[in-house]
Amino acid sequence: MMKLRLRYVNTRLTKKYSGKDDLREHLVRWTKAWGEEPQLEWVNIFCQTLDTIPMNWYLKTELCHRIAEWDILREFFLLTFRFEDGFVCIDESL
Repeated sequence: MMKLRLRYVNTRLTKKYSGKDDLREHLVRWTKAWGEEPQLEWVNIFCQTLDTIPMNWYLKTELCHRIAEWDILREFFLLTFRFEDGFVCIDESL
């Protein structure tokens, strides 16, 4: 029987990504908080670091694509939220 152990680090992300902050900085904070090496549970707990609109994106992505790998989710995240630089707010870009 295989057990999945969740590894929690003392550092917690208190600032949620709202779509207005630097998304690469958010990913750097995430990596510092949870460790350098991606873990199986990252895909499922990443949503806890997202504010309302990015959370809706995450849920829709999860429902449509069933992403199970961190690298794929991270790429989707970067591709989705990187293009909004020309917009005043994330609502307009989505």
